[in-house]
Amino acid sequence: MTLITERYGVMGRSAPAANDWRVGSMYTFMEAGCLAHVSTTTVKNWLFGYSSGDRTVAPLFHPRDETAVSFLQMIEIMVAARFRKSKLGRGVRFSTVRDAYTNARDSFVIEYPFAHLRLDAFGGHIVHFLQQGGPSASVQSIDAPAQWTLPELVSQAVDQLEYEQDLATRWFPVGKAVPIVVDPRLSTGLPTILGRGVTVLAIRKRFKAGLRIEFIAEDFEMEPSLVETALQYWEQIAA
Repeated sequence: MTLITERYGVMGRSAPAANDWRVGSMYTFMEAGCLAHVSTTTVKNWLFGYSSGDRTVAPLFHPRDETAVSFLQMIEIMVAARFRKSKLGRGVRFSTVRDAYTNARDSFVIEYPFAHLRLDAFGGHIVHFLQQGGPSASVQSIDAPAQWTLPELVSQAVDQLEYEQDLATRWFPVGKAVPIVVDPRLSTGLPTILGRGVTVLAIRKRFKAGLRIEFIAEDFEMEPSLVETALQYWEQIAA
């Protein structure tokens, strides 16, 4: 803990206020899974744990609701999924990912470490934990951040997020160069075209109804290429 506080200081628990729009229940487990590119079953397993034979596996996160997750919880599920899908995460036991998450949360005294502004800073701590399998080894990563860097998939997620008060507030799932945003203050958190108030779902519905891309673009006053990007993104999350 000494090395951690020397480099980063004790940040204090970044706990959003109870009325923060990022912590209210917003996404069904299916919606969270679609956005994070994991199955609904995986979301439930990570939230509530599961049993396999005579073995009981504890949850990764601690849900506030039995039927839905908040924006911050959805972001953490998305980041956890990227850890699992990265080269680093292949072959790593679920329990190790859970222990790494808990260790980061407790060591850095923050809530929602996977949705935190400084994930790129203390991410090496998590990476080293995953590779070495324990908290004592992971402390060494604080003095060698270049050696223990975030997997590319997770770094991409960090680059796609915007933050307020140290925690994620908006997510650009295709990258910030593309104006598709997931913002809990817009359209009940559905993927939306930034600055247009048009959801990706609305574009998809018109396309599915038989309207041509050019007509949809004209109707929503946007470039046809943006309509195509929105439709491609929909196919990704609907797969």
